[in-house]
Parts: sequence; C-alpha cells; structure tokens
Amino acid sequence: MPSHPADRPERVLADLLGLLAVADQALLLQQRTEAAVQDRAEDGARIADEYRRLWRWSLDFAPYAGEGSLERRLSDLVLGHHRLLRASARAPLPRHPTRAAAAGELCRQATALRSVRDELDLWINALTPTGR
Repeated sequence: MPSHPADRPERVLADLLGLLAVADQALLLQQRTEAAVQDRAEDGARIADEYRRLWRWSLDFAPYAGEGSLERRLSDLVLGHHRLLRASARAPLPRHPTRAAAAGELCRQATALRSVRDELDLWINALTPTGR
C-alpha cells in the first residue's frame, strides 16, 4: 500500500517549518494583542482576524494532526487568541470585566504558545541535525 504524502520526511519537515512560521507570526502579534485588549476594540477585531487567518494556515500545515498533538495544540492556541480577542472587542469599555479576564487568559495562552513554538523548533532541529 502506498504511503500517505504527509508521511514523507521532507513533507513533515516542510509542514513543521510552516507551523513554526505560524507560531512566530502569532507571537509577533502578541504585543498588539495586549494593547488591543486593554484599549482599542476596533484594533482587537482586526487582530482577531489575523489570528483567524493564522489558524486556517496552521490547519493547512497539519491536516492530519491528532487531538492533543503539538501541531493541534498550536492551532488551538491560535484559535483561542482569535476567540478571546473577538469577545474582548465586543466589550463596551476598556475596563470591562470581559477585557480583564481576556487579558489574563491571553497572557497564559502566550506562555503556552511560546512553549509550543520552542517544542516545534526542537523537533525541526532533531529532523535536521546539520542545521537549517
């Protein structure tokens, strides 16, 4: 029986590199995310849309990732950022409790996102012992 295209080592490496790019972009958005949750609902909606785009992209790179896998954890964290920003953008005032709760959750998710990003980097380095 022929192997699935996603099983080829070069495909796995290419997908992991794509996921690493998604993680890096999500982390770059983090500072804008925190500012949007604190102050500007309209910015929050725009940034939420960027996270949604990254989430879709992550699914393209890991279409067969199982529940709980590193790849799926990345997708879930990016989607979580999208959802939190959408919820906080709907809150009427900068000091609304929804925004305060979102700020705390985003901080926890950012820490988890950095950890997933570092795990992806280690996995990539293990697959490319001569370096990238």
